[in-house]
Amino acid sequence: MGVNLFNSLKNWRKQFIGKLAVHREHLKHEKALINEINRILSETKTKIPLVPNYRGKLKKPVLLALETIAGMTEQIPGPISLDPALWGNSPVLKTVFTSRNEFSRWFNNCRSVQNAFKQNNSDKLFGLLVTQYKEKISFGVELIGEIVQKDVLQQSVSFEEPIIVVPHPDMATAQKELQHRILVLLFTHELDKIADLKLLKEEFERQQDILEIKLKLSEENKNRSAKLGNKNVASEAKQIINDINRKIEVLGRNPDTPESHLRHVTEVLMDIDRHLKMIPLTIRLNNMGILVKASSSGPFDEISFAECTYKGSPKKAVIWVQINRSSLNMK
Repeated sequence: MGVNLFNSLKNWRKQFIGKLAVHREHLKHEKALINEINRILSETKTKIPLVPNYRGKLKKPVLLALETIAGMTEQIPGPISLDPALWGNSPVLKTVFTSRNEFSRWFNNCRSVQNAFKQNNSDKLFGLLVTQYKEKISFGVELIGEIVQKDVLQQSVSFEEPIIVVPHPDMATAQKELQHRILVLLFTHELDKIADLKLLKEEFERQQDILEIKLKLSEENKNRSAKLGNKNVASEAKQIINDINRKIEVLGRNPDTPESHLRHVTEVLMDIDRHLKMIPLTIRLNNMGILVKASSSGPFDEISFAECTYKGSPKKAVIWVQINRSSLNMK
């Protein structure tokens, strides 16, 4: 009996310790989530903190968004080495930068990398190379087998305005920082849309006020109504006012309230993959930046990156990079 009691207590202790560890891990994640919410809101101009229990209301949508973004960022290829000495052997660097000298000037004047190395003693950094990704359709010539064909519809691509974001000595930390930056950009973008909606609503209300004044005058004075156009002016004015009212209702009577901020952002966070896309791509380009078809026999470079798009914003091409301190001229 004593042995059975001892074993029972031992098993109970083991289960208790296991549950305690799970509880502590849950509290740890909960604290990290709250810290992330606080950090996002501190970096954005929003009225959300005026909503009672705003942190509790944001926990689920922010957690879901972070999990979705984490899955997206895992699809970004790399890291590739960012080094002027490797320019001639790197299809990505040769595509983004027209010459080694151009790349060296940009690389050695990259403030985000310079600052990151000054703040860390690490010999290397990881970061995300981000460029504007532009596509263009035109007619040109193409070599198919031994035949040169003219007036062939071709698609060219260009990678412009390169920058490096989230540089950090640790790759995992850089990835987490990227997730945070994406959420901050998302919040900022949606809050800017709210500001635009507010201005649009104010313009509709101004038009409504003008029409209501004209309508009132036309109803008081038949002669003035005639001057406005014809006998149907009053009914037309009423129809326009009704249309404006419907537009205002769609926008919401008060789009700039704390509750509206929270509702608008929450809707986007809960359905983030409808707004944000991260698609891994591998393309073949010739030295003119023209996409090379499988049927073409001409030379090409193969480039892998992720195409990143946010609803209403230009396309971006992104790839993880590694930068060694020894390859950089520190200033």
